[in-house]
Amino acid sequence: MSSPPDNSAEYLNDSAKLFDSSSDEEVVYSYTTYNRVEPIKNHNDIKSIQVRLPQKHSLWAHLSWNAGVALSDYLEATVDFTNKTVLELGSGAGLPCYMATLNGGSRVVMTDYPDKTLIDNLQYNRDNTLPSSITDNKLLAVPHLWGNEPETLNQLLDNPANKYDIIILSDLIFNHQAHFNMLKTCAACLSDNGIIYVSFTHHRPHRREKDLNFFTVAAEAPFNFIVEKFMERLMKPMFEVDLGCEVTRSTVNFYTMRKQPQQSSSS
Repeated sequence: MSSPPDNSAEYLNDSAKLFDSSSDEEVVYSYTTYNRVEPIKNHNDIKSIQVRLPQKHSLWAHLSWNAGVALSDYLEATVDFTNKTVLELGSGAGLPCYMATLNGGSRVVMTDYPDKTLIDNLQYNRDNTLPSSITDNKLLAVPHLWGNEPETLNQLLDNPANKYDIIILSDLIFNHQAHFNMLKTCAACLSDNGIIYVSFTHHRPHRREKDLNFFTVAAEAPFNFIVEKFMERLMKPMFEVDLGCEVTRSTVNFYTMRKQPQQSSSS
């Protein structure tokens, strides 16, 4: 019997060309629809949203990943975004950011790698996914290279010194060599009492330990985040016929990270 194909390798290859720019080929787009979780608490006239995705891209932005869908469901159902500032890294489709905007976020910033196709599409979705009456002066779409001058993202806030209440990382940690730089941005942009939501799937089960090393690095100096796993959700695997345990490839894992409590000046 032949081995199953390694389909995920086409999309999740840790190579030296990980962040190559897009080619000059004409970009072809498709659309995906996200249905909001019932009961809808805010803007219940908007039952679903549609986002545009490039059909081929070396940075995986052409897929609506399970982790983004599952995290969007969780955030809409359980998190109070009222007057909260929100930052998402590697937004892609940006679904969690639309949920934050619909549910009262005061400033929501979608970011992705500074590639023309990615940023043009991010801005297109920002302008076309929700009514301008909801997004104007609230939802932004900007380029950001992880770890590179992350403080500039704080300047997008009305009160930059306060930083972001919520940071979102959705299916990013398979970028193993980028863990440290992701965390640099998180550390520079998270408010003292803020929270980071991390969702992901082990698309390649044999690299599970490398995926989870993200949290080892996060918990150590210089970041010293408090890391907690709080949930799992079983979904249909992104790559149905592929290498490794299907349950592992179907499971979305949810973690939070927070800063250490500030020590009292009297201690």
